[in-house]
Amino acid sequence: MFRKLLKSAAAAVALAGVCATATAQGVDVEIEIEGPLSAYTATTATSGALTVMNNRVLVNSATEFVSPTGSRSSILRPGTRNPLYNMTQWMRGGTYNGRVRPGLLGGTVIVTGVFNSLTQTITASEVFSDVAENVILGVVTDARCSTAKCDGPTDYIRGNGPTGPVFIPNKDPRLTALPITDGGLFELDFTRAAPNALVGTGAAPTTFAGEGYFSDDKIFPVDAPAPLEQALVYWAFELGEARPDLIANPTIPEISSLRVRCTEGSRIEVRGFVHAPVNPDGTALGGRTASGDLNPLTGGQGRIRVTMVVNGVLRTFLDADNAPPLADLPTTYGVYTLRQDIGQCGTSVNVYWDRGANETLRPWAQVLNVPVDRLREE
Repeated sequence: MFRKLLKSAAAAVALAGVCATATAQGVDVEIEIEGPLSAYTATTATSGALTVMNNRVLVNSATEFVSPTGSRSSILRPGTRNPLYNMTQWMRGGTYNGRVRPGLLGGTVIVTGVFNSLTQTITASEVFSDVAENVILGVVTDARCSTAKCDGPTDYIRGNGPTGPVFIPNKDPRLTALPITDGGLFELDFTRAAPNALVGTGAAPTTFAGEGYFSDDKIFPVDAPAPLEQALVYWAFELGEARPDLIANPTIPEISSLRVRCTEGSRIEVRGFVHAPVNPDGTALGGRTASGDLNPLTGGQGRIRVTMVVNGVLRTFLDADNAPPLADLPTTYGVYTLRQDIGQCGTSVNVYWDRGANETLRPWAQVLNVPVDRLREE
């Protein structure tokens, strides 16, 4: 059995019509390449060629350029519908903070596309890159967070001891850092606590996972006349623990999505977290929603409902027994996993934390247009 992960909706659409039989135009064979980008040459404003491990890859106006936090087509000039970056600027334009080579040159890219047997050429439907997949897991041992997002000029997080790496957010629009989240994937507001609130204790350390690229140059302290050390310029930073003392929206119910995986002809699996309105110490805040509905008191109330459009038809998925999320620690947090059999997959889902089994009731919280990791079984 062969399983292929379609990395995005754009790739899925582009590859859906690939021809598997010989024609006068040859055979288009699906390909995927992951490796260092050594060159990019523009042909026109909307076409060019990149070189990845000696593979010459053609790109054109239909090619999507994607990072973990955005895409060329979605990052627009203010007040317009025009992309902020042309292809050349995206691939080898401004140098990312702390790197030596411009743009993505020297970084890792993942190319999805087709090889044509007649023309002997590769054409990309998608070019994905996070510059370099540098990942560190560990313990927060020092931090200064003076702004809500811990992104002020002197803000930083250090992990794994006094000589461990410093983490600073990526502010380049092509790969802008996502908000820091806690163990429930809920956005944090660091103005709710002391600047060093991220640092735990010997008995209760704060764990983390950070992903980005490790700088070539010394760039920390930021804006210092002579920076002293390199840094991990992150686009994702997550804590391992629930932090009710720091979440940005403690007074309202929230739901997050960890993963939506759909295997055509098999199963859809949706996983994530919820939290009830919560005090800084983790106890229930209670009260009512802005609409006057009673708030949940724990993360183990209500139910999870998922909707997805498949071939133009809206489908609804529930746990077979309408089971509520599983209360976690603190009990104002909850964990959910919904699994259902499925024939075909859509490209995105909406996830609702319902107050009960009656769908006419307003949900406590919702997260919309969550991308689906689509798999195919062949």
